[in-house]
Amino acid sequence: MYRGMINGQEVIIHLGKKVKAQYADDHKLYHAVLSYGETAFKKGQRTFGIYHDHIGLIVAEVENHDIPVIRVDYVIENENVYE
Repeated sequence: MYRGMINGQEVIIHLGKKVKAQYADDHKLYHAVLSYGETAFKKGQRTFGIYHDHIGLIVAEVENHDIPVIRVDYVIENENVYE
């Protein structure tokens, strides 16, 4: 779990069990969600995907609480993302 700020609002980023098991370097993942999740957060989207060149496709969901929680459910690695 990681706390950060998006648009001046505190958020919590929580990695799902599968993502935690898959990613040893979750620090890079947290920063990607904070950086790119800002647009989805501004639009009020409940679920969103972020494509990151080094990580792959990050699929997340926003849970609205006193402090919003962005739950990262899946990370699909680059070699498994098709155009």
